[in-house]
Amino acid sequence: MVEVNGISFDIGRATILSKVNARFKHGEVSAIIGPNGAGKSTLVKCIAGTIRPTEGCIEFDGENINRISLEKLAIKRGYLNQQFNLSVGYTVKEVVSMGRFPHYKVYPSKEDNEIVTSVMKLVDISYLSDRNTHTLSGGELQRVHFARTLAQVWPSSNEKGIEDKILILDEPVNNLDPQYQHFILRLAKDFAKNYNVCVIVVLHDLNLVAQYSDCSILMKGGEIICSGKTREVLTEELLEEIYKVPISIIENENHFNIITGIKYNQLKKELIK
Repeated sequence: MVEVNGISFDIGRATILSKVNARFKHGEVSAIIGPNGAGKSTLVKCIAGTIRPTEGCIEFDGENINRISLEKLAIKRGYLNQQFNLSVGYTVKEVVSMGRFPHYKVYPSKEDNEIVTSVMKLVDISYLSDRNTHTLSGGELQRVHFARTLAQVWPSSNEKGIEDKILILDEPVNNLDPQYQHFILRLAKDFAKNYNVCVIVVLHDLNLVAQYSDCSILMKGGEIICSGKTREVLTEELLEEIYKVPISIIENENHFNIITGIKYNQLKKELIK
C-alpha cells in the first residue's frame, strides 16, 4: 500500500499541495483527476520520490520512502512523467532497455534482454526497435516510454514477485489515438489485477477514468475534494461544481458514460430537431 500522510508542497509563498492524505492499494488502478493546476502532477512526483514534500511523509508498505535507497526505489516503482526530452538520439530498443538499468549487475543479463523484448512485443512497438526516437511521432514516443516504465518494474527471476511494485503514470495517454489510449490503460489494469501491482494514474478524460479505474481522487486547489470508489466520486453534482460545465452521466449495464458541456436532456432535444 502507498500511504500519503498529510503532505504539503510549497514553492516560495505558493502552496501547491495542502495537507493531502491518501491511500493507494495493490491490485487496483487509482485515478487522480481534477482541473488544471489542481496539484495532480505534484502529488505523483512526491509519491514517485522525484520531489520531497515540504511537510508530511509518504510510505510504501509501511516504509518511509526517504529511507528507501535510490537503487531499491528504482526497482520498486516505475514512474512515467509528462516530460521525457532526449537530447541525444537513441534507438527505441535502447530507450526501453533503460528501464532495466536498476536491475543490471554490471551489464544487462540474458534475462534483462528477454524482458525488454517481451515488453516491446506486449506494447506493440517491436517493429520500431531500430528506429531513432527523434524520428517517432508523439504517440509512438509515448508508447516507447510506457514500455520503458513497464520494463523497470518487471520482475527478475531472483525476485519473489511484483506484489510490492508500484506503477505511476502521469497522463500516459497524451498524444495517443483512441485505440492506443484504451490499449495502454487496459494493459495497466491487467498489470494491477494479474500481478497485484499498485497503479496510480493521472487522467483528464473522465470516461477513461470511469472505464479503467477502481478508485478515484478528485483534486482542486492542491486539496483532495473527494476520494473513494470511482462511481461514488464521479457524480454529476460534484463534477459540475469542480469543472464548471454541465455534466450528464448515463449508466449502462456494465459501465457509465459522461457527457460534458451539455445536459443529456438538452442533447436529446437537439438531436430530435
